[in-house]
Parts: sequence; C-alpha cells; structure tokens
Amino acid sequence: MTRKSLLVLIAVVAVVAGAGILALPQSSEWTTDSSEALTEFEAAMEASQKLYHQEARSHLERALELDPDFVAAKVRMADFCRWEDEGWAEQLMAEATAADLSRLTDRERFMIQRAQLLTDLRFDEARAQMGAYLEQHPDDPYVLHIKALGTWQRGELGEAERLNKRLLEISPNWVIAYNQLGYITMMQGRFAEAEEYFTSYRFIAPDQANPHDSLGELFIVLGRYDEARDSFDQALVQKPDFVAAFEHLAMVDALREDWDGAALEIERAIQTKEMSDETATRFRCGIDYWHLATDREWAEILKLAEGDCPPEKISDIGITIHVHHAACRLEQWDTALEIESAVNQLIEKNDGERPSNFRELLEPMAHHMTGVRLSLQEDFEGGIRKLKLADENLTYINAGIGILKLSNRLALATALRKAGHEAKSHALIDKVRAINPEIVQRYEERGMMANGM
Repeated sequence: MTRKSLLVLIAVVAVVAGAGILALPQSSEWTTDSSEALTEFEAAMEASQKLYHQEARSHLERALELDPDFVAAKVRMADFCRWEDEGWAEQLMAEATAADLSRLTDRERFMIQRAQLLTDLRFDEARAQMGAYLEQHPDDPYVLHIKALGTWQRGELGEAERLNKRLLEISPNWVIAYNQLGYITMMQGRFAEAEEYFTSYRFIAPDQANPHDSLGELFIVLGRYDEARDSFDQALVQKPDFVAAFEHLAMVDALREDWDGAALEIERAIQTKEMSDETATRFRCGIDYWHLATDREWAEILKLAEGDCPPEKISDIGITIHVHHAACRLEQWDTALEIESAVNQLIEKNDGERPSNFRELLEPMAHHMTGVRLSLQEDFEGGIRKLKLADENLTYINAGIGILKLSNRLALATALRKAGHEAKSHALIDKVRAINPEIVQRYEERGMMANGM
C-alpha cells in the first residue's frame, strides 16, 4: 500500500485539519531575485497559517511562475501536491536538491535536506538534523513550529505544549500556536484550558475562519451543539468556502439526527468548489452509514457496503467500523473477523513507516471493533478489556475522534452492565455525562444501548 492510500485511509472527519500546518513569518529571508515572487511566497505562507490551503497553493504557483528557480517555493509546493500528484512533487524536490545550496540560507538548506530525509522515510535522521539546526538557531520560529508539530503528532504532549508556549514568547504573532495549545489541552481532557486557548486564538484573529472552527470542534465534544453551530457559521462568514466548517456543521446535524440537514451541509460545501469529488463521496457515504447505524438498520449497512459506498474504496476507518458493527449484529462473525484482521495487518505492515497520529487513529479503533464483537458474543470480560484499551489510547484530538471516544465509553458501559458490573457502568456513564450530556441523553433514550451494541 502506498503512503498516499494509507494517509487517506486513516483520515476520519478531517482528523488533523484543524490542528495547523507549516507557516512562515513574513520577516524571514528567502532566496529569490524577484520581489514579486517573494510577495507571493509570503502571501502563501500567510494563507497557510490561516489554513487556507487552496489560496496558499495559488500563491505558490504564482511565485514559481515569477521565479522558476525559487527553491523554498518548490519545497513548499512539493508538500502541497505530494498526495495528489506525486510525480510533480518528486520533480520539484529533484530540482530543489540540485540547486546550488551554497547560495541559500541555513533555513532553506534545512528545508531541502529535511524534505529529502522524510521522503526517504529516514525519520531518525530528520529528527537529528532538526536538533542540530536548533542548536545553532534556537529562536527560529519556523523550525520551532515544525518541532512542536512533530512532538504533538508523536503524542509527546508535554513537550509540544512547552514548545508552543516558547514559540509564542519569541513570536507573539504566530497565532497558530494558540490553535495547537487548544488541541493539546483538548486531547488530554483539559477542556476549560482548551476553551481559553481557542477563545484567545479567536480574539487575536477574529477575521480568520479557523479559530471559529477549532472552538466549534471543542463545543461538539462538550455537547454544546448550539454554540458549535454558531461558531461554524461565523467561520463561514469569514471564509464562505471553508470546507471544514461545512463538514462540522454536518456532524452537528448528524448528532441531532437531522439527516436532511447533514446532507444539505455537504451539498453546500460541494457548491463552493473547494470540496473534492473524493471527499464529497466519503462524507455523503459517512452520513448514510451513520444514519443507518443510528436506526440500527444493520442489513442495509451491509447492502450499502456492497453497493455505492464500499469501505475499501471510500478509505475511511469510521465507515469500516459501521460495517463491522453491522456484521456483528447480524452474527456474521467471519466477516467481522476479516475486517479486524485487515486493520491489524495494516497496522503491522506499516509499523515502521506510520504517518502522523497513526496510533491515535487505527490501533484504538481495532481494539474497539474487537471489544464490540466479543461483547456481542457474550464474552463480556474479553470485550471489556478491549474496550478499555481503546479508551486508553483514544484522545479528544478533534471532534470526530472525541465523539468516538465518548461512544466507545458508552459501549464499555453497556458491556460492564451486561457483565454485572452495575456500579462501574453507572460511574462511567456519569463521566461521559459530565463531558457531553447530550450524547448520554441519546444513549439513555435508546435503552442504554450504544451504537453497534
């Protein structure tokens, strides 16, 4: 399996879209003979910090038109197009590597060497290279941000928090650091602190879409759906084609079982022309599966899997979970075991080259699926062990995974109750209620039965 297909497979409701990408300060030095190209490059970096990906790409394309030898622009463009046009990305990197490195700044040389190491999957060497660079340039905000992002992706949250705070000390206008700090504290369940960071982010950059979107994701996890909707609507006021906000609005509607509303939000996103056909199909199918699972239409889920929305084509682990749950409910144990085996093989096969946040996405989901199957086979103690493992490894990394973590806890509460551990079951439900009372209300309305259980 290629790195591209692996990355697509583990993307759940836009797992890291709101968490920030590389951005550059406008005061940095870049090697180009064209002042117009430099202006376009700086505009691209500003758009990147706002998470306006298409605008950033357009500015980079213009920068390269104005200066075809602009090495830093080639490296950044290679990052943008790597997953959709690998050939062009490789060509850009080959040209950048072949450039006269002696005429470049230390940072530009760092960019080229790091990109090549990552392309070759030489992660340890890339980390060592970064350490050596920061010894010489400890206050370079660009590289400090890369390091902070990397530690966050590896789950080193304490170090990621320290680095982002340091980043704000040396570069107070690096507002994406507030976004990172919001997600770092949100992942750990430090919700009040996360709200403070996201609110600060919104206060400092109220004219950007992402601060409103990030705060809305926190509100989803907390069950504050009206506030979430208001926040996403405000994101769209700032940028009417900010696709993530439409996706999150669809999630709010789905959590409220307003399926027509959820479908409408996806259609609105499509109308902006910013959502790809592949993404649109994935989200449409995701809403259809979610609807059928909520209505416990297990046979219809398997029909959908064999028809317009096959999991292997949609490449979405969340959809795979719905199909697995349906197979379990219909006692098609061989199908369920095949799904679990395929996911576990994927984890093992790519253990040495896993992309960012791999563990946070696939491994706990594999535990969740096995836990659901064992519980439905009335091996409650085995199911409880697996569901606990899923809970221990799931974080509130974004709205989608946060809701999955809460849903997994409710599945665990169901298994505990069926195993006779009533007190533990009620205590766990109370913990979920303290975070998101809305999701517990739905659970209780369904007779204390979690989706899939």
